[in-house]
Amino acid sequence: MNSVREFQSARDYLNDSARFGGLLEGYRPREAQLRMADAVAEAIEARGTLLVEAETGTGKTLAYLLPALLSDGPTLVSTGTKSLQDQLFFKDLPMVLKVLGMARKAALLKGRANYLCPYRLELHQEEARFLTRETAEQMQVVAHWAGRTRTGDIAELKQLPEDAPVWPWVTSTADNCLGTECPKYSECPLMNARKEAQEADLVVVNHHLFFADAALRGEGVSELLPSANTVIFDEAHQLPEIAANFFGDSLSTRQVQELGRDALSEAAHSALDLAALNQTVAAVDKACQDLRLSLGEAERRAPWSEVQDSPAVVEAGTALLDALVDLEASLA
Repeated sequence: MNSVREFQSARDYLNDSARFGGLLEGYRPREAQLRMADAVAEAIEARGTLLVEAETGTGKTLAYLLPALLSDGPTLVSTGTKSLQDQLFFKDLPMVLKVLGMARKAALLKGRANYLCPYRLELHQEEARFLTRETAEQMQVVAHWAGRTRTGDIAELKQLPEDAPVWPWVTSTADNCLGTECPKYSECPLMNARKEAQEADLVVVNHHLFFADAALRGEGVSELLPSANTVIFDEAHQLPEIAANFFGDSLSTRQVQELGRDALSEAAHSALDLAALNQTVAAVDKACQDLRLSLGEAERRAPWSEVQDSPAVVEAGTALLDALVDLEASLA
């Protein structure tokens, strides 16, 4: 058996089939994986930027985990989905850490909605009579699990689906979290997960949480994630769309149509001329439908630059703007 001293790089470890052979059936070194590991290590050392595209079966996860864990300073690894996040943390990372035989602390961190809020659980258990029968029954399942869980990560509770109606009652939002004033603050799974992340050598997050943190930092709000020397994005092709959701503004024709319906609903409680407002809202609704039709295929997704000069789109867009000006005048 080679001594630890002889293994100085990720390539050294990957070249040792004996180390991985007992953990990965049929393991053998692959040149593409070795080259990727070298490139990742060099980028970390130089504090540079590296973009890697590799075929399925290359072994990308090992090629970036080994250099990251062998490097100095904390690392953030961001995945495309929560399921990949769990696979990386519970399957891949333990294997790599076992191979390395080194003391490295890893942590898993998800968004707020993924953690049990003990305070809200207790609060709504006392008010169970106000819940539906289904939600009240699910509340008891959550309460039983809450007494056993160490992490409070709701993904542990496989008995309940992700869209179970009980989850909003037993998790928190930024608006209803009491923070340090919460009587259950010391046992809060979210705060404990963040504390572990601050102390870890490698933290596994997901793209949505990463950009939520970046957006908060841009607004001067305290960050969600710890600082890191290295950031690795797995499934990086998803980044543009996710980043746009956090840093861009969007407006759909459905939202515009909802504005019209909301205006009619509010007008029913006032002295507004409902007949005239109905006509204005109907014009907005028709203009929205015409704009959608002018874009072509119903499920089409394309850059605005591809359609902005189309005569049909220009005409429909102008008609919608005119209809919205009329609606604004009516509401004023």
